[in-house]
Amino acid sequence: MNRNELAGLLERAADLIEVLGHGAYRAQAYRRAARSLERYEGDLEELARSNFAGLPGIGPALAPMLREIVETGSFPYLEELEGELPPGIQELFQVQGLGPKRIRLLWEHGIDSLEALLASEGKLRELPGFGAKSEARLLEAARFAQQSRSRFLLAEALVATQSILLDLEERKLKAALAGSLRRGLETVGGIDLVVLGSPEEVREALGKHVKAQEEGVLRGEVEGIPLRIILAEPPTFGTLLVRATGSQAFVQHLGPLPEGREEEEVFEALRRPWVPPFWREPEHLGLQPPAPLARNQLKGLIHCHSTYSDGTTPLRELALAALQQGYSYMVISDHSQTAAYAGGLSLSDLQRQWREIEALNVELAPFRILKGIESEILPDGSLDYPEEILTRFDVVLGSLHSHLQLPFEEQTERVLKALRNPYLKILAHPTGRLLLRRPGAQADWERLLEEASQQGVVVELNGNPHRLDLDWRWALRFRGALNFSLATDAHSLEGLDDIEWALFYAQKAGLEAGQIANFWPLERWQHP
Repeated sequence: MNRNELAGLLERAADLIEVLGHGAYRAQAYRRAARSLERYEGDLEELARSNFAGLPGIGPALAPMLREIVETGSFPYLEELEGELPPGIQELFQVQGLGPKRIRLLWEHGIDSLEALLASEGKLRELPGFGAKSEARLLEAARFAQQSRSRFLLAEALVATQSILLDLEERKLKAALAGSLRRGLETVGGIDLVVLGSPEEVREALGKHVKAQEEGVLRGEVEGIPLRIILAEPPTFGTLLVRATGSQAFVQHLGPLPEGREEEEVFEALRRPWVPPFWREPEHLGLQPPAPLARNQLKGLIHCHSTYSDGTTPLRELALAALQQGYSYMVISDHSQTAAYAGGLSLSDLQRQWREIEALNVELAPFRILKGIESEILPDGSLDYPEEILTRFDVVLGSLHSHLQLPFEEQTERVLKALRNPYLKILAHPTGRLLLRRPGAQADWERLLEEASQQGVVVELNGNPHRLDLDWRWALRFRGALNFSLATDAHSLEGLDDIEWALFYAQKAGLEAGQIANFWPLERWQHP
């Protein structure tokens, strides 16, 4: 368990405490402790052994409980809270716009599940704090949550899969990922594996995870994610792996599959070059896979947050981490002043940060920190500082965080205006989507990406597993017309590793190193 996971458990407990009405003070105490853990950069196990000594917000009442969580991996009190609520109440947290207070209000009025919420059209507007417009927005968000209910983030599914693969490996059973999980779709419906073994061997290896058996297939569940195991024999393992990996359109394109012990044998028998799994979507048919993109060849770390806004790592530590990871420059991009919810930088904050950047650039030379900002794109399409401030940044990123539900044409005009602003260099996480949580802004993205190309604005592929925005399908379509940046959007040192996701989806979009800003030398930013 890491500190962010522990903080997440405390936030979850605080939410349920509020819904149950067990005391606002207790909920606030849990949230304060969560904030302290998010800011802590040391070793969590050592901190737990010290009973969290010296960490603000964690006193003698909380420390023993937190130590037990770290040592055992279980949180009995959270389990008790979950047991006090109807199962459907917890689904309501997946609805954008619903927090603990609103969920408690809905529960008090008999709305205790997603289905009950969707059936309450015309009634919600009568509740305190609701109206016709807020009802419409909430029901739209509830429908999105319902559609997403049977999907899982790729990153979460891969983590859940690791224990299964280890169990199979311990029993000397050959196993391979398959399905959309292997192809790397952003969200998946379940975990698919091809395993060389008998039903009895696999059941013995996986125990409770296997629930049912049908011809050639075992089914079960891992951490709430459906599991499908396709049983193979040695002569056809490769054939089954090709078929189970998909996509269906790709397999049909191959034609009848010959028998093969490995995938390479199957492709060789078809007289075709082997195709990497990430390049097997319908959108890839007829296209050549791209050349590999290497993390160790990246020059710039672009889009990350420090303690100046809502990050947990001081600027100097972030720069040292970037230097250690082999970057030659970093574009710091804390939030702008309108983003008060995220500690957006006032003009005086900017002056302080710029002074520190200038000092660090002397200390760490030739490594360089570029003065950047993640500027809010305001509802009218303006950027978030006056021109005399915007001109002093090295790199301005613009992004959508609010007003995502503007009408289609209005949203399009809003982003068009931002793209035409001469100070905008990067359009960051363009749609503002949060996978399985909220859809992105609805706008004419074909027109907007064409405008970005004409204006020379770089478009971001955000590597945060909850965003993965711009969608790789749009990037694939515009790979010959746009330059892209790969973003970690890191708010902690751990978040720097999200560059791997950005690199993966750049590959899936068929991008080449020359059109990716992170591979550019520093001079290209200073003399565009």
